[in-house]
Amino acid sequence: MPYFPTIELTPQVKMLLARGALTLNPGQWVRGEKGRGRFLRTDPRTGTAHVSWLRPGDDWDTASQRFHRACRKGYIGKYRGLYEFDKANRTAEIPPLRRKVRAPVQMPLFGYRAKDAAHA
Repeated sequence: MPYFPTIELTPQVKMLLARGALTLNPGQWVRGEKGRGRFLRTDPRTGTAHVSWLRPGDDWDTASQRFHRACRKGYIGKYRGLYEFDKANRTAEIPPLRRKVRAPVQMPLFGYRAKDAAHA
C-alpha cells in the first residue's frame, strides 16, 4: 500500500472536500479537532467528511475493527460492491395482509321460523 501523508482537516480542506475539488482515499489518516482518525467518505449532499476517529486507549486492533465496521456499514472502499447486492436482497416494504373481518352474527331477539317470515 502506498504511503499517504496525514492530512490536516482545516476549514479550507473541508470546503474543498465538500465541493469535490479534493478527494481522499478511504483509510487515509487525517488530523482534526477530534484528534487523529481514518477518513471514510464525504457526503456529497451535505459536504460532511466522515472519519473513524481514534479514541483514547485504543490499540491497533480495536481501531481497525471500528474502521472495518464503518466501511462495511457505509459501503465504503472495497465494500462498495456489496451495496447493490444488499439492495437487491432487501425485502421491500410489504403492507401487512388484510384479514377478513367477520361481521358479528346478529341473533334475533325472538325466535322465528321460515314460515313466520313468509307470512310477515
